[in-house]
Amino acid sequence: MLNTSSRHVHAARATVVLTAAIAVVACGKGEGGASASNPVPGKITAVTATPDTTRPASEAGLPAGYHAVFDQPDAKPSDASYSEKEPGRWQVTTGPAHILFSLGDTARNKYVVSATFEQLQAPSHPEAFGVFFGGSNLGAPNVRYTYFLVRGDGMYMVKVRDGAKTRTITDWTAQPSIPRQDASGKALYGIRIQVVDKTASVSVNGIPITTISGKDAPLDGIVGVRINHNLHLVVTPASLIR
Repeated sequence: MLNTSSRHVHAARATVVLTAAIAVVACGKGEGGASASNPVPGKITAVTATPDTTRPASEAGLPAGYHAVFDQPDAKPSDASYSEKEPGRWQVTTGPAHILFSLGDTARNKYVVSATFEQLQAPSHPEAFGVFFGGSNLGAPNVRYTYFLVRGDGMYMVKVRDGAKTRTITDWTAQPSIPRQDASGKALYGIRIQVVDKTASVSVNGIPITTISGKDAPLDGIVGVRINHNLHLVVTPASLIR
């Protein structure tokens, strides 16, 4: 039986100010949007993967207690804006593409991870967001994780990041059950990934979308959310039930 105690942990995180950090790693693209309230406090430190050194950065408003790994090594942490819309929900405006996670959100063998994404306006061209899982060595050159993404045009994709490279498991695929953004660019996506018996079953808004085999992708490790560039969203943190 799944333990629901982790839900209470995430609720507490939304109200406690801790130290946030940013780790910057090579690869990928960027992102963007706009927020209406003041950033959630957090002391930011930027870390380059190669060489292994640290440098201070401005306070960029990451959610307290969370870390971000940016695709581009020269990404500006201050371009990632997180503001607390209400406890447990963040309005996100970013330039750089990145993943966001809490180090305590690690699971293996049997678990459920979910997150909700509300697109507030259409990006200039289709951009993606979603959930990652099976994460290891985040912020290092040998970073590895699996990710499931959706776009406002009703398509989804599954990929694995392995160091500086990515491997496609399912390329962009249209799925009638995945919402398309409306005329104002708005859409709501509740992504849920259940891992059992070395298989990840993915659903969006309660409707099954695809399965991912542990033979093809890492399933055990850190979980979190991924947001590409040019996006304006309201995001809930990844909720983990072990």
